Amino acid sequence: MCIDEVDMRINTPKDLGAIIKDSRKSHNWTQTDLAERIGVFQKDISNWETKPEKITIDMLIKVCAALDLDFNIDKLSHNKKVSAITGKPRLGF
Repeated sequence: MCIDEVDMRINTPKDLGAIIKDSRKSHNWTQTDLAERIGVFQKDISNWETKPEKITIDMLIKVCAALDLDFNIDKLSHNKKVSAITGKPRLGF
């Protein structure tokens, strides 16, 4: 799977976990590989993929950088948050 300039919207925490997991797998990395790249434990990556509401913003930025994801927070649109992760991917809330 290759993620090229794809705009991925995050509407629920599950969406974020899936993006982290899919992006990691597209690099052919294990959770341990990603953990070593950002200086955390494998169990942290596992938790963020299954319970992404637990990730801090500083760790999310590190994950995005390691996975070549852009992180974007867009303005509210009609009382709804618009979030995106795109391809370099860009990640947004």
